[in-house]
Amino acid sequence: VLAKSYNVASMLDDFRELYKIAGQQGRGVVFLMTDAEVKDEGFLEVINSVLMTGEIANLFPKDELQVMAAELRPIALKERPGFVDTPDNLVSYFYDRVRANLHIVLAFSPVNPKLPERARKFPGLINGCSINFFLEWPEEALVAVSKGFLRDIEIDCDETVKNELIHHVGGVHNMVVKACREYFIKMRRHVYQTPKSYLSFLNSYSAMYGTKMAEINEMSSRVIVGLEKLQ
Repeated sequence: VLAKSYNVASMLDDFRELYKIAGQQGRGVVFLMTDAEVKDEGFLEVINSVLMTGEIANLFPKDELQVMAAELRPIALKERPGFVDTPDNLVSYFYDRVRANLHIVLAFSPVNPKLPERARKFPGLINGCSINFFLEWPEEALVAVSKGFLRDIEIDCDETVKNELIHHVGGVHNMVVKACREYFIKMRRHVYQTPKSYLSFLNSYSAMYGTKMAEINEMSSRVIVGLEKLQ
């Protein structure tokens, strides 16, 4: 979760560290951002630069960049026979390592009305990415996820009933998706149910079950205390 004070300057600080990991240390690293975290369109301007060129203008002072690049001289000479040892070539080699090791993962929802506008303003979001569309989860996957969520929750029932509950929860999401399609056919209006909606449903169920069980246990204890006083 981004802090309220997180801004473009904070992002540039993060990218400096990522560039050092990817370029100087030569280790693979991932920068992940969801569309809910785009608090400032300036974030996308930075990411667009990385996706299109692998470079961010003025990210490092020139002397600091050349020092980091100079430390890569033995590696460059070993990996690239015939490498011409000049400051500019070493800087280019540094950025080549960044492009090879730094990976940008953007989790953007196609439902977001801002996505088309952002794609026009920042073409790297489309041209510089391999786009994966995550389609509907099959019921087997929904059941597997519900099993992972509900397995460790103490539910006042036997294992048979709990397994039936786990399968039912997976089926409920598909029922809602089907109802959304029917609604679109009748009303020509989209209502989206995504995997994130399903995870929210599971979290809500777990929280509600815990709350209701606490209420029932409290009422039960009061009844028991009352009966004991009557005796």
